[in-house]
Amino acid sequence: MDRTFRTSNTSFIRAVAIGSLLIIGLDAANRVEPAFASSPALQDGNDADQTRLVGDFLHYVLIAKPDLAEAAGRQLFESGITDAQLAELVSENDLGDKVDRSLSRGRGMAGVGPMVTEFEKRLEEGRLELARNQDRIQEAIGMLNGSLRAQMMGKRRLIEAGEYAVPQLLDVLVASKDPEVEIRVIEVIEEIKRQAVLPLCAALPELSATVQTKVCRMLSKIGWPTAMPYLLKVATSRQSTPEVKDAAMTAFRRLGGTSTDVSAAFTALGRKFFAQEQSLIAYPADPVNMVWNYGPHSGLVQTPVPTSIFCQVMAMRSARTALAADPSNRMALAVFVAADLRRENQIGAGETDPFAADAKYTPQFFATAAGSSIARDVLAMAIDGNDTALVRDAISALGMTVERGRMVGAGGRQPLLECLRYPDRRVQYDAALVLGAAMPEKAFAGDNQVVPLLANAIRSNNDSFAVVVASTDEDRNSLSAMLGNAGFTVVASGPGFYDLESEINRSNGIDLVVVHAGEADAVTTVGQIRNFAGTGATPVMLMCSGIDKIAMDREFTSDRATGAFISGGTEAQFQSAVNSLMEVASGGRLTANDSMAYTRNALQTLANIARHGKGPYDITAAEPSLLAAMTSISGGMRLLVAEVVSLIATDASQQALIDAALAASSNEQISLLDLAASSARSFGNKAAGRQVEALRRLIASSTGEGNSSTANAAGRLYGSLDLSSDEAIRLIAND
Repeated sequence: MDRTFRTSNTSFIRAVAIGSLLIIGLDAANRVEPAFASSPALQDGNDADQTRLVGDFLHYVLIAKPDLAEAAGRQLFESGITDAQLAELVSENDLGDKVDRSLSRGRGMAGVGPMVTEFEKRLEEGRLELARNQDRIQEAIGMLNGSLRAQMMGKRRLIEAGEYAVPQLLDVLVASKDPEVEIRVIEVIEEIKRQAVLPLCAALPELSATVQTKVCRMLSKIGWPTAMPYLLKVATSRQSTPEVKDAAMTAFRRLGGTSTDVSAAFTALGRKFFAQEQSLIAYPADPVNMVWNYGPHSGLVQTPVPTSIFCQVMAMRSARTALAADPSNRMALAVFVAADLRRENQIGAGETDPFAADAKYTPQFFATAAGSSIARDVLAMAIDGNDTALVRDAISALGMTVERGRMVGAGGRQPLLECLRYPDRRVQYDAALVLGAAMPEKAFAGDNQVVPLLANAIRSNNDSFAVVVASTDEDRNSLSAMLGNAGFTVVASGPGFYDLESEINRSNGIDLVVVHAGEADAVTTVGQIRNFAGTGATPVMLMCSGIDKIAMDREFTSDRATGAFISGGTEAQFQSAVNSLMEVASGGRLTANDSMAYTRNALQTLANIARHGKGPYDITAAEPSLLAAMTSISGGMRLLVAEVVSLIATDASQQALIDAALAASSNEQISLLDLAASSARSFGNKAAGRQVEALRRLIASSTGEGNSSTANAAGRLYGSLDLSSDEAIRLIAND
């Protein structure tokens, strides 16, 4: 059936509904002649006073009279004005520009700053409330058929409603037979601009040919490139009419489209969503944003998705469409896998993904099932985005999918090797563990870093390291004390980040950077931090005033590794904010359990490297750390260290084992004596004379019931050292 007639069964119903809507709107339009008659909420006697108080507040802020502005603001809020009333009052009196100027000036003004912050917060909440009021949107659409003033007011309301107005506006376009109304609706949609694009694109494939053509022209007029893949899909669809194809392709070309590869176009859009470009989000500061779907009977349907994962949900949808168009599209598969993993990492506490129930498999399933080449692509994307949590996920997938001999490729980008220099200790350890277990036969760039990193992992603990940037000694000392109480070791502090780079380079990794600065200096400092190799992905906590926090939250919306904390908060609040930031940025602070796991895994990997004995790795590079660990680690973990030491063919390692065995007792002494004997059998006698004498004394003293196990172990070591049999003869003769 022709698409023109697809919705004919519902057109009559919609026409009746739209006709009723226009009648309601026309009646409303005849009631808007008084200045503030558009909202019943503003009809009471407080209206004039509230209008005057808003004007006074803005005026006094602009002329820098903070005491008078504070008084006017306090009186305004004590009048009982709601957030929605405040927003409508500002809108209906065309105060938008004046409000912007007043807020910009007032945020940093002493004496009125908190009141300005409160005004801005309540105004924004009111605007959001009005934008989502479907009855108000319906009334505003009706006003488009009223007087000139009514049309202006209705148009302004709809533009302010943004994407939330698009479903009802599109319904009018689908059902209305009035050309004048259509023209006004189209003008409004085009004025909504980028916020109208995703809803229109969701509806585009399902509309009648006539409406499709109109939507293509609107998308062309709006000029937002997000629409390009959707236009191209319609332009190349066999189901599209010639007129629709022509309109879609014309719009596609006008938006800058050149390729005719639908899969590539959706992949490119998916990568933009994956990169969390803020221009793709209708309301970046809102807790939720809308994912749109269209049904021939339901029209446009919105599904609220937490803003924290909105971009990843849209990236997955784009990648899925790309794969449907071309199943061999490797980059589309990588985008899907990466976005799926990031979605799981980024969803906040208490948030839910409305599409989670539709998923048949976990993100980890796709990360491994997609294969090692896709895991490498995901790892590269994660590195480019400084996404520490995703980097670790991708390394884990690589470790479970790549053959040992193929862990390091012959050419091209090597993201796993880049991880050896990534500015996060755990990422470096993870990469070293995977590369160490791979046992490559040939040398590769960075092979000399693997064993030292594994050695560092042995001695790692759950210490956290930080640096402080603050202009005064007082602030630096105060912040250093707070960090110390939070369990951080402050490696360095100074008035500027560049002053700290040498100390950072000498450190074993920085887990947190704390910056105390005003808005402008903070933005500059964060840029320096992100451009420095040692801190490119390190979490940054900005200490600021309450006024600056609003601006900083907006500035760093897309940088999840940067957070802001209002100076003057309690230490408990500071520690909670730091922990939350590090959880989001890198998966949380290194715990005692994490440290123990790294130590155990690193020892096992080093033992395998030593036993393998081939390839580019030099086990002796770990010797200093291993010998130091022999004196600092106890219990079963110490025996794991000793096992690795027993596999190193140096005098120092064998002598360290013998010293440890002679100083130990009970079962630990027996185990250490046997490990020392194993070293002697493998590499020959490297014991010092003093150790041989001490061993003889141990043998001589290990007589009688209960000491036989120790004596036997000491005897095995003595024999393994291939010493003179005189000692055995003497013991026999004296028996």
